[in-house]
Amino acid sequence: MRIRDLILPEDKIFFTLFKEMAQKINEAATTLNEITHELPNGTEKSHKVRQIEHQGDEITRQIYEHLNESLITPLEPDEIARLAPAFDDVLDKIDWVTHQLANYGIQESNDVLKEYSYLITMTGTEITLALNALATLSKPDDVRAHATEINRLYNLSGELLSRAVLELFKAQDLLLIIKLKDIYEGLAKVMEKCNDVGHALSDIAMAHS
Repeated sequence: MRIRDLILPEDKIFFTLFKEMAQKINEAATTLNEITHELPNGTEKSHKVRQIEHQGDEITRQIYEHLNESLITPLEPDEIARLAPAFDDVLDKIDWVTHQLANYGIQESNDVLKEYSYLITMTGTEITLALNALATLSKPDDVRAHATEINRLYNLSGELLSRAVLELFKAQDLLLIIKLKDIYEGLAKVMEKCNDVGHALSDIAMAHS
């Protein structure tokens, strides 16, 4: 056991809290995936995502609270301060898009919605794996491998958006076009924020290798 562990065992709280945030992302992503497969009846689950988002806000608050109080941290303070809002942004965007689905009254799902939510679910898993690898501070290559996979999924989501919008404008219902385009862009924003998390995790791993 390190001397630091005896003096300040609470420094481990940061990875505990980040793992809780990753779990909340996975819970929210799973719920989003359920909603896109159950439309229109699944939209009541958007309230569950709102609760998860609020729980994420509380975890983020705790991270900053511990950061202000801790003398020694497992990562540099600026690294912790970079990760915390990055995780929170992912939850915020998932919450936003689930409420778009509910508020716009989308009556049926489609392959684009299902594929997007699947990509988000897969990305959430990769974020968890990357964070677990980072927590050891000894597996930077594993962290970068998961971050690379996150980026690959993000690129796939960009290609999906381009195809989806082109296909969407072939539809006749103008109001539905507007609604779905907004939702697709909201889903794309979720993937963008996930990619930001991947970049942050990769950069931090590299700095500690």
